Amino acid sequence: MTLLPYFDGERTPNRPTATGSLAGLRSDVSRGQVVRAAFEGVVCGLLDGLDSLAEHTPVDGRLLLTGGGARSAAYRQILADLSGRPVVVPGSSEAVALGAAAQAAAVLARLPPEEVVEAWSVGPTTTVRPNEIDRDDIRHRYNRVRDQ
Repeated sequence: MTLLPYFDGERTPNRPTATGSLAGLRSDVSRGQVVRAAFEGVVCGLLDGLDSLAEHTPVDGRLLLTGGGARSAAYRQILADLSGRPVVVPGSSEAVALGAAAQAAAVLARLPPEEVVEAWSVGPTTTVRPNEIDRDDIRHRYNRVRDQ
């Protein structure tokens, strides 16, 4: 099952009038499978944006996750699994503001942001490692529904 979460249009790809859809729904689908499809759909959309960014600049390494999704262990794991990258979740509830301040300080000090964050001792982080899954199959199914 694949969820395309374009409930109010989409920016990447640029489809402002797009609508959401659920493909592959059958009578034997469980609630858990619907929830998993929802998480995978949101993550695949996020990865579409990352792929678009990667067309213009090198994108590699770990992913830093903040916001509401960062509180969900399932979302963190699915993001790691589908991206094939470690996902780092800051322990601070003010991670976005702290990240902006660290970036500004890094620019002023002409240092890499990770050096500033380390020097500031911003607190513990959680790192989620990706599992070996068939991420290409999931992305392919999502892309097929997206492009219909």
